[in-house]
Amino acid sequence: MAVYEYRCQDCGNLYDILHLGKENTERIVCPECESRNYKKLLSVFNSASRSSSSNTEAAVPSCPSGACGIGGGCFN
Repeated sequence: MAVYEYRCQDCGNLYDILHLGKENTERIVCPECESRNYKKLLSVFNSASRSSSSNTEAAVPSCPSGACGIGGGCFN
């Protein structure tokens, strides 16, 4: 089971799709304009960790371009 992030090449919408098994490209449709013209984006894994000496979450780097997508991926 995996969640993949996509960008519609027609309207620019960002959306996620949960694939329960093998990625089924027939199900990849933009929820805004219903286009099948998409680009699969590189997802950024994000997790929090705790240290035995500290209860603070790990810092997540920010996007320098200010054009970050769902899940923290940068689009430069």
